[in-house]
Amino acid sequence: MIDANTIVFPNNVVELVNLRLSLTIDPVPDPVNGNVQYYKRPLRPTDPAQSIGVFPVDWLPDDDSKEFRGAAQLGISQPTLSKYYFNVQGFVKDTDQVRGIKVHSIMSSQIRAILYKDNPLRVGLAALQVTVNGYTEKFQRLGVRTQRFITNEIDNAWVYLSTLEFWVETENV
Repeated sequence: MIDANTIVFPNNVVELVNLRLSLTIDPVPDPVNGNVQYYKRPLRPTDPAQSIGVFPVDWLPDDDSKEFRGAAQLGISQPTLSKYYFNVQGFVKDTDQVRGIKVHSIMSSQIRAILYKDNPLRVGLAALQVTVNGYTEKFQRLGVRTQRFITNEIDNAWVYLSTLEFWVETENV
């Protein structure tokens, strides 16, 4: 039976990035204005006015790296290197267009800064490794690919959504 509490790639990356975002962006409760809400899934228009979502998008094996413990000699070809792709969405909903743009700009730049510069995130990612079926998958490196922005008006409120795509490369040893 598969245990839902077992954490492997890519969900260990989602857990760590979500934790670092929640500890770094808006970490102090605000009883008047509310707080940024954090999710481990794609965001929806019905989510709270300030929300961040982290989730895996894709897995891409490196077809040129099938040297996995001599497995190719046995007719089994599993790549040594893999890339997992993730999205971090920042969502702001506000009836005031100017304020919404400002808040969303701050949020999207903070998300980028954490992925590029947060030392606890870097240390945590470097420590990620999972052993499944006798093979160990280890974190190798991280890169940011792009950040896209969408603005729209829905039900008399302005909504702003940024989607930052980043990747994590792992190695099977």
